[in-house]
Amino acid sequence: MTRFEFTIKLRKALSGRVNHVIVNDNVAYYENYIDAEMKKGRKEKEILEELGDPRLIAKTIIDTAKESDRDSANEKEGTFSDRFFGGRFARLPSWLFWIVFLLIFIIIFKLVGIMLGVLLPLLLPVLLVYYLVRYFRKR
Repeated sequence: MTRFEFTIKLRKALSGRVNHVIVNDNVAYYENYIDAEMKKGRKEKEILEELGDPRLIAKTIIDTAKESDRDSANEKEGTFSDRFFGGRFARLPSWLFWIVFLLIFIIIFKLVGIMLGVLLPLLLPVLLVYYLVRYFRKR
């Protein structure tokens, strides 16, 4: 197989299965790799034998592109701050955001309870006296 045949088979195996930019980038990468190795004094046939079947290379590229698309889709849908705050806050996965939110809510609720527990025994007699005075002034 020649270098030309290698790149044609690689392009054909990738076309229609991944984005054309990925096709062009990978074909260019392998052409540059072959050029660089030939400049080192290696024979084209030796380089192509080392690279192997272009269809297997294409399968690896396709699988990697699919995995990358899946990861980026998960990342996009998994960040709460991007969806609700336009990405202005640190990117947290949604589940972690909700755990932190729940913990903060519990802490605030507990603090309000403690404050009421301390202030209510002091405020109740004051409020009782205030309303009694107000009630008897009306009569």
